[in-house]
Amino acid sequence: MISRFGSLLLGALIISATPAKAADSYTIQTPVLGHVFDRETGTLHRVAGIPGASWIGDAIELDMVLSEAYIAPSQRYAIVRDDQGRLLVVDLDAQPINVSEIEGVLEGANGVMISPTARHAALYSTATGEVQLLAGLPENPAVGEILQLDRSEGNWTALAISDRGVIVAAAARAESGSLYMLQAGRGPERIGAVQRVGEVAFFAGSNDVVVTDTAGDEILLYRDVVARRQSSVIASANDGVRNPFGAKPTADGRFVVVGLAGGSIASIPLYGGAPVFTDCACATTSLTPMTGGNVFRLTDDISEPLQIAEVGAASRVLFIPARQRADESDR
Repeated sequence: MISRFGSLLLGALIISATPAKAADSYTIQTPVLGHVFDRETGTLHRVAGIPGASWIGDAIELDMVLSEAYIAPSQRYAIVRDDQGRLLVVDLDAQPINVSEIEGVLEGANGVMISPTARHAALYSTATGEVQLLAGLPENPAVGEILQLDRSEGNWTALAISDRGVIVAAAARAESGSLYMLQAGRGPERIGAVQRVGEVAFFAGSNDVVVTDTAGDEILLYRDVVARRQSSVIASANDGVRNPFGAKPTADGRFVVVGLAGGSIASIPLYGGAPVFTDCACATTSLTPMTGGNVFRLTDDISEPLQIAEVGAASRVLFIPARQRADESDR
């Protein structure tokens, strides 16, 4: 399978093959596959190259140590917390990289959600059930309206925000669970029942959402949670999808990738065909979107080889070489 990154690399090679006089007019930049947060050192790193030929770069110089980092699926910016407790936005596209503090953030906020193309973002507190919308990202971050979830519905297990600013949140009790929709200026609206949700994820540019029911071993698709609210099961234990922990759609909306406990992924085609299973041979910990729309990072520890999946009709799992930390290179 040829990814869009192959085209990028080919284009770079063509530019580099031009005559010397013309070559002076061009600057060849290495493609950026994405970014990764190193919890051990509190630093952000670029992942350079293309799938199958990529590497982890040096730490991005921010003059601070980070305790948390939420990288936008578009890879344009990251919302981070530093070791002083400040919440900041790192504009990864700016030259030089720009860092701005978010003033007036929700007290007790312990989670961040960012929409698929990073148009919208929000903070939330699982303790209070409050959600605070953010605006002006990444250049001029500002807090917006605070929405309230109903804590009497149980524990909130998963939240996501769409590119249109719609939020879906999942609540769970001991025996049952529910999905709710939130919008600015409106109270929560119940949209369906689930057993226990591990993850919710919106499709790019729409209010379609995929839901991982970890208790029922089902992957659910809700078409337009605002208007239609039609749901269907797109994969289940009957299809071999057992013990899912999360699911994410590709940017083109043609596939949903599912992370399975035990170290494998399932690629579910949405327009006909059975799920395709690919062994990761690793302890899959996440499904983090990278640049390109169909590439997902499966592991997080950069001191070990990172595993990534390129999802499509013939999905494949690739690795990125581990990055040796400074203290390890002295041994």
